[in-house]
Amino acid sequence: RGHAPGGAVSAPVSVPLSEIVAYLDEYLRVREVPDSAVALNGLQVENRGAVGSIVAAVDASQATIDGVVEEEAAVGGDAAPPLILVHHGLLWDGNVPVTGRRYRRLRELLDHDIALYAAHIPLDIHPVVGNNAVLAERLGIAVEGWFGEARGVPLGVWGHVPPALAQRDALRAELGRAVGTPPPGPLLIPG
Repeated sequence: RGHAPGGAVSAPVSVPLSEIVAYLDEYLRVREVPDSAVALNGLQVENRGAVGSIVAAVDASQATIDGVVEEEAAVGGDAAPPLILVHHGLLWDGNVPVTGRRYRRLRELLDHDIALYAAHIPLDIHPVVGNNAVLAERLGIAVEGWFGEARGVPLGVWGHVPPALAQRDALRAELGRAVGTPPPGPLLIPG
């Protein structure tokens, strides 16, 4: 949402959905990066053509969609609807009937004119905004290389842990802080 100097809310801003999709397709290289055939990277649900905000989430779950709908209702106004940008898209199980939870999620998106864009491996491997690169940055690890190929594309990043994180408990605590959750349980694999 737009804000003018001094904190006043400015007129709602909207951008054509087609411009955002073209930008994301190019920036994330969704047509070039190999992925599962059922990942369906890119625009998964269209809206009427304008976007007023972008909401990022891991999954296109019912909770994500309901949260966006609630937030939009709380904000109100005449702003263009949001685009939800997710890592795990809505359409993962192939060509199946639109029933049950799939129907409920699609219905909410369509009823509220909310677009949905998914990027799976293209987001994993992006050197700037990718999940792995951002986590490494938050942990203070300079990326020195990539490893762990999937479909011929390396997914993981590696680098040396800062001395302050050399102890297991310190690393666990910093991981928790970096991702905003309690430190991960005892499963931390050395190496």
